[in-house]
Amino acid sequence: MKINIKGFLFLFFVSFVRSQDSTPIVFYSFKSDLNYQETLLKLQTSFNKTKDKKLIDSIAQLSFNYKDWENSIKYLQMSLKIKPNSKYFFLLGAASGYRSLEVPIFSSTKYVKIMKRAFQEAVNLEPKNILFLIAQVDVLVSIPSIFGGSIDEAKRYINRIKELDPIEGLVAEGLFYEKTNDIEEAGQTYNKLFLNLLSIFDSCSDSFLNYLKKNRRNLAYDIGRIASDYQLSTELGICALSFYEERHILSDSIPLPWVYYHIAKLEKMKGDISRMEIFISKVKTYENDYPSISSLINRLIQK
Repeated sequence: MKINIKGFLFLFFVSFVRSQDSTPIVFYSFKSDLNYQETLLKLQTSFNKTKDKKLIDSIAQLSFNYKDWENSIKYLQMSLKIKPNSKYFFLLGAASGYRSLEVPIFSSTKYVKIMKRAFQEAVNLEPKNILFLIAQVDVLVSIPSIFGGSIDEAKRYINRIKELDPIEGLVAEGLFYEKTNDIEEAGQTYNKLFLNLLSIFDSCSDSFLNYLKKNRRNLAYDIGRIASDYQLSTELGICALSFYEERHILSDSIPLPWVYYHIAKLEKMKGDISRMEIFISKVKTYENDYPSISSLINRLIQK
């Protein structure tokens, strides 16, 4: 299974607040996936016998897709020692960031350091890659200065993103303000974002869908989530979230119940209560895996 690198915009730290309704990292129990465990064992056994370097990449990609971060980190590092490349540096940074959230806080330091170095290497090799640049903004704002965090440097990366793609630049800037708890500035930035979008695209047009298709995967979720939380264009928001839902795969970082929740919010904004109820019922099927979603749904129903 190959990794679609456009699929990742990562939320690295619990303190990272996107909005009123912070989106969690997707949950997946790779240890109970017998198909994954069997495939992993076969690949590892084959590698131990043959030392075929191609198998290192196969294991790295497989373990990343199934969110087995320790194995992913191990084999990505092995691959990068053989042949450095921007994609694998980025994936190493992502896997390390995720792993830092799973371990006790006193054990997370080494993963944070790996993450920071790996993302910087990815940007050094591909300085115009928007996905890599946005990841850098996330990291620089989220981690303490002792580990290399820097608000000023994050702003410089945002300006670079704006030069490459004004829409992505406004998304990055709005997320920056949210993460620094300046919700008023975030709201103003997102108003500019949607004015920009609506001046270019006619609601859920083919041109809008093609724009989403050619850009990083989580851009569709970001646009939909922003529309939902800041009460902006319901049509664009629902269109973007529906697009994300249709293309959702195992390795994606956004849990589907949050996609359904934001669609439900937007349907309520439109006044379509029956459609809202359809998506609320979809959310409820995930309550055991994501208990925090229950309070959000209850709040939505009671408003």
